[in-house]
Amino acid sequence: MGGILRPRAVATGVAVMVVLSGCQPLGTDHDPERFVRPGAPKVSPSKIYTAAVDQGPFRDGVETWVAVIIDESGAEVFHDDHPFDAGHETSITWLSTEDQLWLLSGDVGSAHVDRHPDGRWVKTTVSPDVDGMPDEIRELLGA
Repeated sequence: MGGILRPRAVATGVAVMVVLSGCQPLGTDHDPERFVRPGAPKVSPSKIYTAAVDQGPFRDGVETWVAVIIDESGAEVFHDDHPFDAGHETSITWLSTEDQLWLLSGDVGSAHVDRHPDGRWVKTTVSPDVDGMPDEIRELLGA
């Protein structure tokens, strides 16, 4: 399978693992429909991009998954280089006002992914505090 079907097919299998692990998104008191979950990709505010998760490598015997961004043609334009441990609280969501993807993880910390003028999507780590986060994202963390 290729294009947009591959991440969705893999994400379906990962969904079972996430449910069995009891993993829940950060900010579970917020609208769960906003979060990218295995088998539940989310479209960006511009409607041009879709965020999804893909199965990552096993790490210390634990399944992982990675964030991906797919454009409207089905081409993968971003594939995270750092897998998230599915056993930790992890949330992935678009900022509601622009095409900025936020990766919120109790495993590896938080980051955002932005499209640069040259077309590349670049991940920027936000660490160790939440001072640089938009209020909307900070609220999801309960900070």
